[in-house]
Amino acid sequence: MMGFPRERNKTMKRFTSYLMACMVGAFGLYGCGATEDAAMEEAATEEMAADVAMINVEVTSISEEFANINTNATSDQLMEAGFDADGWISITHNEQTLVMPMVTDYGDVAEGAWLARMDEESGTLQIAINGGNAATDIGAAVGDMLHVMAADAPEMEEGEMGEGEMGEGEMGEGEMGEGEMDEGEGGMDDEGADEGDSDASTGGEEESTTQPAQ
Repeated sequence: MMGFPRERNKTMKRFTSYLMACMVGAFGLYGCGATEDAAMEEAATEEMAADVAMINVEVTSISEEFANINTNATSDQLMEAGFDADGWISITHNEQTLVMPMVTDYGDVAEGAWLARMDEESGTLQIAINGGNAATDIGAAVGDMLHVMAADAPEMEEGEMGEGEMGEGEMGEGEMGEGEMDEGEGGMDDEGADEGDSDASTGGEEESTTQPAQ
């Protein structure tokens, strides 16, 4: 009878040891899983960063007349970094970030808008404002570094479409002139027909113009 408590103590010790071993194993598996998840997450982040085109460029000169920002980035460097010739980019200078399109001419954007283009003379990336002074606006100087990244085109909000894109010529009197209205009311006289034809021939000839920066 005296041996029963002793056997029970041994059983309890074995059970406790087994329970501790299970807990240690469980924590070990959890730790391995967490480490593996962290490694996979880090690899995914690095892969995403590699897919995003980015490059650091130096300001080599400032145009005297319009204060355009000229850099040392060539078209080959931009292509190797993954930039699209007609895509959008973001420029960061002194914690200020600007998003702009890659275009050919200054007049390809609205007056007062930012743009990036390859300068014909130097063959390098130039940052400018159509009708403005880019370097003065962001305080850029020769020797400054700009962080350039590929960007998405900003979404256009309602009311941003100008008259040049939807002017009077597209929805003007030429399409629904006085002549057509007279006919619906019971006949169209010669004068109304002449006026309708005149409006239709002249409508839509107006188009918006921009003043190039250079």
